[in-house]
Amino acid sequence: MSEPAAGEPAAGATPRASRRVTVMHRLEYAAVRLFGALFRLFPPEVASATMGAVLGTVMPFTSRHRRALEHLALALPDKTEAERKRIARAMWWHFGRVFGEAFVIDRLVADRSRVAFPPDFERFREVGREGAISAALHLGNWEIAGILPREAGLPLAGVYQALHNPLADRHLRRMRAAAFPAGLYPKGPDLGRTLIRLARSGIAVGIVSDLREKRGIGVTFFGEPAYATPLPALLARTARRPIIAGAVIRTKGVRFRALMEVIDVPVTDDRDHDVAVATQALHDVFERWIRLAPEQWLWTHRKWARSAARPLVVGARRRDRHPSASASRETMNASGRTSTP
Repeated sequence: MSEPAAGEPAAGATPRASRRVTVMHRLEYAAVRLFGALFRLFPPEVASATMGAVLGTVMPFTSRHRRALEHLALALPDKTEAERKRIARAMWWHFGRVFGEAFVIDRLVADRSRVAFPPDFERFREVGREGAISAALHLGNWEIAGILPREAGLPLAGVYQALHNPLADRHLRRMRAAAFPAGLYPKGPDLGRTLIRLARSGIAVGIVSDLREKRGIGVTFFGEPAYATPLPALLARTARRPIIAGAVIRTKGVRFRALMEVIDVPVTDDRDHDVAVATQALHDVFERWIRLAPEQWLWTHRKWARSAARPLVVGARRRDRHPSASASRETMNASGRTSTP
């Protein structure tokens, strides 16, 4: 089966972009193109600062801000209420910056000087030289985290959730093409097999892995049980490729520092337990990084929400079979429901 061109849907998948175009879709698309054209007239700092100011001013008055404060109180009870309010307000300024920077993502990915790489970067290059699962999270600017496998010489393929607006979806995929030279693959029933094939062929498969996954497995996150996608661990174990966790956190303005860590994936006769252990290890790294810059993580995620249909059991804490571990098979078979970049 031939590979799709960079930024095009994977074969066999049907993204939302195939839906009928409405008048509202055309208006939204026109607004996206207008903002994009305006922002690209100026240096990335302008787009970043402008959208940071807009969202930083407006979003604290929304219900999502209240949700973020609830999650901060759950995860960071050692912080004072004033500290948590400061983190939540700063989060919106940061997220606005990420939104503005998305319009110039090709320029940011092409400019290596904007990211300070770890001093042992060559070690990660060697670890992933035959392909890797690149696990990112909504910390810093996750949209340009693809610069890490790019710098290591690995073509990057990404997983994404198609937008409801087919015109905006097609446009944003074209904008992201520079960051994902091995293609963007929409969620769908054949996604798991496609990603395994890509990883085995020497490609870095990028997955944003910190979202809540109702069909996933249990982990402990900030001391609380939470749902997590087992997809990175499943892919790594099946394709026999390493998981390299990565994040690009903001230092000042549109300057960043890269964080990287190899996640051990055990291979025993108990696949579910192996996946649970690796998924917990990945989230332990995520938690440690978030604590470094809590204002740069999206605290609006319903990471700790419970499912009434299935009890949540933390898989890596017990060896016996349980519902949350067996869900790993369902996730691989229906990996179109897992998280995206």
